[in-house]
Amino acid sequence: MDALDKLIDLLDPPQPDVFQQLGYTPTPRQQVFHDAAEFDVLFGGAAGGGKSKALLMHGLRACSHSPGLRVGAFRRTYGELKESLLAELANVAYGKDIGARWNGTEYELKFPNGSVIMFRYAETLPDATRRQGGQYQLLLFDERTLLAPEVVSFLESRLRSGRADIPVLGIRSSSNPGGPGHGAVKQRYIAGTNHGEKVITDVRGRTVRFIPSKLSDNPHVNAEYADDLKALDPKLRKAFLDGDWDVFAGQMFTEWRHDRHVVEPMTLPAQWRRYNGLDWGFAAPWCVLWAAVDEDGRAWVYRELYATQVGEADQARRILAAEDSGEHIAARYADDAMWATRGDAKPIADVYADEGVDLTVAGKGAGSRVIGWQRVHTYLGDAPACPHHRALGWTECPRLHVFSTCPELIRTLPSLPHAKTGNPEDADTTAEDHAPDALRYLLTNLGGEARFHFPADSDPLADGLDPNAVNPDPEPSTLQVATIGGFPILNGGDPWAQ
Repeated sequence: MDALDKLIDLLDPPQPDVFQQLGYTPTPRQQVFHDAAEFDVLFGGAAGGGKSKALLMHGLRACSHSPGLRVGAFRRTYGELKESLLAELANVAYGKDIGARWNGTEYELKFPNGSVIMFRYAETLPDATRRQGGQYQLLLFDERTLLAPEVVSFLESRLRSGRADIPVLGIRSSSNPGGPGHGAVKQRYIAGTNHGEKVITDVRGRTVRFIPSKLSDNPHVNAEYADDLKALDPKLRKAFLDGDWDVFAGQMFTEWRHDRHVVEPMTLPAQWRRYNGLDWGFAAPWCVLWAAVDEDGRAWVYRELYATQVGEADQARRILAAEDSGEHIAARYADDAMWATRGDAKPIADVYADEGVDLTVAGKGAGSRVIGWQRVHTYLGDAPACPHHRALGWTECPRLHVFSTCPELIRTLPSLPHAKTGNPEDADTTAEDHAPDALRYLLTNLGGEARFHFPADSDPLADGLDPNAVNPDPEPSTLQVATIGGFPILNGGDPWAQ
């Protein structure tokens, strides 16, 4: 048997213990990550759990064991790469003990067997498309939630192999809660796996796993660092110390509570006025929200459409198809960009009008974004309970109710982060903000129907008109002033403040 074992070892030599060669002893939780056989694995949660180190070591071992492997290791910026993955790489002498060679000019680590780890940044989609000609067999995303979802999706499309002897190993990610990709990561890994309690299979047949990480999982963290995390304000402490994915640093709408804002579908009174908020997109998601306003001014979002790669005419037809035959929409507030001219093409608003969907300019003047987000904050707040919630024993309920059949708004609104640059009261435009934008257009304009309803062949912005102005001489059929309790609501006004 000894001779047979020696023959087997000669024909198929055992893989070297890369971790031992590098002086790396995984913690029990890191070992779980290294042992995971699923295609797509997220190691995430609290700060200080050793996630970045485990991610790098996983890549080093994969390259050492698999000849010819191409690994893409991504972070949002090179500065962040230097502070995380590259700092960890320097701590193990750039893999010298396993024969690796570091090219500091190209930011590449090359192995004797032809494998390579390429350290790259990808803050924007144009950054990611620079990798269009490349292919990877393993992707490593450090702090994945800081990357925009469309950036990650594009890079994942580069995951392939042109040789039968080089396997596609999959995706490994690490992350804390928060950032532009928070909502997408939370939906796929945390909610999808019930916080790591099960492994799921996605629509492409790939297995997906979440491995929670806590500060207590890492015995190497010093007490001072732990005390610093404990001293954070409660919201940040829950995210960074406890790894709570329901709150995160920089969260825009901390008022959101799923158990308070989300309601099951019900029949809404026919006399309630109904509105659309519409954010246009083609490659990026297109979103339409329907909301009804009750007697006390609460907004009930009862329907949504959310899709990509849908042409303008088809968008309009889908809107009409979604509505009941007797459903009357008082106004459809749309992204101002839909009135812009693009070469010889008709403005998108004109195409909608040709299909029977007339739009009203949402009004994106100076400061309108922040004003719109302030209006969303107002509607997320509480007021005296509506009849539905009074029947449940509530004394107060939010001014905004969202039907559970609107999953994209429910997913992306609480996941929207504050802007990292510019006005801190604005939202991060690199995040998935399409449904929140549609909501912002809608809520900002509730009660503001007394506006210009521009003819289909006009471009109000190009013509120098103010889309926020009240029409001084409106047609009787276009001037519709909403009231609450018998009092008129002024353009863009806050009915509760008034």
